[in-house]
Amino acid sequence: MKIVRALFFGWLIAGWSALAIANNDQQLQANPTEIRLEIVNGCELNGQRDSANLGTLDFGGVYNLDFAITAETTLGNGSLSLKCTPGTNARIFLNKGTHGTDIDNRVMLNVPSGQTLRYQLYTTPARNIVWDDVVGVSVAFINDDEQLIPIFGTIPVQALPVSGLYTDVVTVTVQY
Repeated sequence: MKIVRALFFGWLIAGWSALAIANNDQQLQANPTEIRLEIVNGCELNGQRDSANLGTLDFGGVYNLDFAITAETTLGNGSLSLKCTPGTNARIFLNKGTHGTDIDNRVMLNVPSGQTLRYQLYTTPARNIVWDDVVGVSVAFINDDEQLIPIFGTIPVQALPVSGLYTDVVTVTVQY
C-alpha cells in the first residue's frame, strides 16, 4: 500500500505542477524597441576634446644668430596629435602668435627688455610653406588612427638682441 500511495501522491503533485505551468505560459510581446547610436564628426587634439596643452617648441640656447636656428616639435614638445572620426576632413591653423603683427611677422618677446626675436613656423621639413591661419594643413581620416603632425620652426639670421628668455604663444585651431 505504501508504494501505491507514493505513486499516487507523485502523480497528484505532477498534475498540480502541470496546471500551474499551464496557467503561467502566456506571453506578452511589445512592439520592437529601437536601439540607436549616432556617430558624429569629432576630433581630439592631443587627447583632449575642448582644449589641449601642446607643450613647447624649444629652440634651445644660443649665443649668436649668425646662422638660422631650426627646431621641430615632438610629441609633448609642441607636436600636434590629432584623432578624428573616420571620414572626417580636418584643417589645422596656427595664428600669428601673441606678439606678432601678422603671419609673416611672428616674433618672440623678452618681457624685461621689450626686445623681440623673429621666427617662423612651417608645415614641411623643407620649411618652404608658412603655417598660417587661412590655408592651414589638411588632414583626412580614413580610420580612427591618431596622426602626429609636427611643426617646423626657424629663427632666421638677425641682429642679436639682449640675452634672456624670448617667448610667444601661438593658438592652434582645428576645424572639421
